[in-house]
Amino acid sequence: MVSTLTQEQYWKELYQLKVHTTFIELKLEQAEWWDRAVKIVLAIASSSSIGAWVIWKEYSWIWAGVIAFSQVIGAIHPFLPYKSRIKAYSSLINELEELMIQSELKWHEISQGQLTPTEINKARFEIRSLKNKSLKKHIQTTIPTDGTVHSKAENLANQYFSTFYSEGNNQ
Repeated sequence: MVSTLTQEQYWKELYQLKVHTTFIELKLEQAEWWDRAVKIVLAIASSSSIGAWVIWKEYSWIWAGVIAFSQVIGAIHPFLPYKSRIKAYSSLINELEELMIQSELKWHEISQGQLTPTEINKARFEIRSLKNKSLKKHIQTTIPTDGTVHSKAENLANQYFSTFYSEGNNQ
């Protein structure tokens, strides 16, 4: 008989993996949004300001300010972290999703009582180890914390597990 505590520990590790993967997906969406927003602002400012300056000469100081602002944003844009985060998060998500698939496959064996507590514990620490290797490989800095995004990631993970594992870890 497999220890329910050991199964619960594996289930919690699986759950945390899903939350982390979803969190990174949401952070990727944020980074893409900010990168796109900066590019749109730059495009609009640079193309419309010159034309507006000619049309509304009495407000030329506003348009000069808009052009100057867009030049500053254009100059610092390469140093903003969004482009590097997009690349890192995309690669990391691919590895975490593969790990999630393998971990769910292993969960089936665990939930059926086919593994010993020692084997379950080894599988649990393998998840942790592989996740840590992926993080070190793709993230050279820290991932910005965000309580709102983390809560959303937890909600999405709960939805995922309630969809595919209707009774959670009691399956």
